[in-house]
Amino acid sequence: MEGTVDKGTNNYSQTLSVGHASPEKNPWRSLGQYKYRVLEDGSRTQYRLGVIESLIPPNSHGPVFHFHEMHDEGFYVTKGKVRFHIPGREHLDAGPGEFVTVPVRLPHKFSHPFEEEAVFICTMTPGFYVRYFEYMEEMVGEGTTLTPEVNMAAMKRFATMPLTEDMVKQFEEVYNKN
Repeated sequence: MEGTVDKGTNNYSQTLSVGHASPEKNPWRSLGQYKYRVLEDGSRTQYRLGVIESLIPPNSHGPVFHFHEMHDEGFYVTKGKVRFHIPGREHLDAGPGEFVTVPVRLPHKFSHPFEEEAVFICTMTPGFYVRYFEYMEEMVGEGTTLTPEVNMAAMKRFATMPLTEDMVKQFEEVYNKN
């Protein structure tokens, strides 16, 4: 009947709640030289969406080149600039208010070769990739530098392919042929 909510939908909606992240509830967590906080861990979205906020110190290299087998990422820069790299293509510097989308299987990395810190919000769909940051936090914690080796080992556990220099060169060659 039009205008009537079915009983199953009504009952299911009673099990849901609105997520609300705030700096008081979600403090910064250490990941080597980086800071992050989980804004949505996926538990309220059946793991369809995860969201973190990242603080990147000046002159940081960021992660190794990689691509994701199972999730898309979106990056919304709120402070400073973040440089995005795709093998064989010009880098992209994104500043406050700009949004960068990285689809599944597109090799990428970001860096921050600038003098002021940068902050961005990263969305992940599906949201299980939030566990990657928590896992790396367990491996690295505070005060230890996040190395490419630790970064690559963690990525492999979360449907992400870290790329060697030779693999990056292969992507560059394919892009340059097209």
